[in-house]
Amino acid sequence: MSDRLEWAEADSPAELLYPGTDIDGATVEPGEMAVAVWTGSNGIALYGPQKQLADRLEQLARAVRCAPPAGEREACIDRALDPQSPRTEDADSDAHLAARETKCGFTSTVVMDPRQATCSECIEIWNSDPAVTDESRVRLTRPLPMPEPSEPRDAEE
Repeated sequence: MSDRLEWAEADSPAELLYPGTDIDGATVEPGEMAVAVWTGSNGIALYGPQKQLADRLEQLARAVRCAPPAGEREACIDRALDPQSPRTEDADSDAHLAARETKCGFTSTVVMDPRQATCSECIEIWNSDPAVTDESRVRLTRPLPMPEPSEPRDAEE
């Protein structure tokens, strides 16, 4: 986990907050709503006008549903893997092989597809290879586009 982020598990309790100040001192401005996810005594809140908030949450849900599967376990990149060797998009692309020499210098579980690696050191070494193309570069983060500005809602909705 990162010190820059407050982490909440997917099954953490959540609340919808309306304008005003609640018992915990959370203030939501008039015309806005917030979704709070609790991490224990603290929480994370996403806020904004109701339609904009709903649109952003739907966008985030779509991004998670459409994302490639997350690695199920820790894995390194095989030291012998050549960025210029052709890789096929087959059913074994997420296969794990045990006890191989890795880019980071250890003998560890490796993945056949470097995009499934979780070892930051292996990923850094892989990405620094001049033979690695932008398409085969490993990224542990994928920025999401900013939401489209939403149309003002009619009072009758």
